[in-house]
Amino acid sequence: MAKSRGRTKLKYKPGVLMGGRYHVHDCGLSRSIGYFLEPLIVLGLFGKKPLSIRLKGIANDSKDPSVDTFRSTTLNILKRFGAPSEGLELKMWWRSYFECSNDSQQLSSECPAVTWIDEGMVKRIRGVTFSTRASSQFENTMIHAARGIFNRLLPDVHIFTDHKSREQAGKSLGFGISLVAETTSGCFISTDTAVCYARGEDADDNGEKKELMAPEDIGEQTASMLLGEIE
Repeated sequence: MAKSRGRTKLKYKPGVLMGGRYHVHDCGLSRSIGYFLEPLIVLGLFGKKPLSIRLKGIANDSKDPSVDTFRSTTLNILKRFGAPSEGLELKMWWRSYFECSNDSQQLSSECPAVTWIDEGMVKRIRGVTFSTRASSQFENTMIHAARGIFNRLLPDVHIFTDHKSREQAGKSLGFGISLVAETTSGCFISTDTAVCYARGEDADDNGEKKELMAPEDIGEQTASMLLGEIE
């Protein structure tokens, strides 16, 4: 860093992004894993070596995209910008352990420019529900509520379930849904909602059990939110 009268000049040379395998990172509990995936997936595309990293943390929060939405939308959209589809994946071991890897070739410096202004028409809707330390019936209720809205608009709607129990469920009781609409031009439009008891927050000030949003309301609300994004 060199200083002169009235100003400061900083020259920074970051070097080469190395990438590499067998990285492990504990993301903590303040932000979900989606917060960390966003920069990692971009940096990994420019690394000297393929990147593989295992992340430990929470799958959902109210601030960041869920890992289900990230896997369904971001990874698909990256292909439109020259990212090789082979080897680019996000594996979910538990709802609290994930492995993100890019074992494909890196982005070429000769990638063509992308012009993408046609959002297209929605041709299908896909989704996934999840529940941890909660009844699997909650997922069926969310699916039924969401399909009740979508089935009036298009026939190609499939929502899958991802119920986890015991050690695979992590330590939080919760449930939610991630929905993605795919268009004829390759756009992926998404919404997700999750509700859960954070650690030590399963009771109010009077010691009574807090009420979480009903699964039916979550299904209807998230489906309506997706229609709003499409509009």
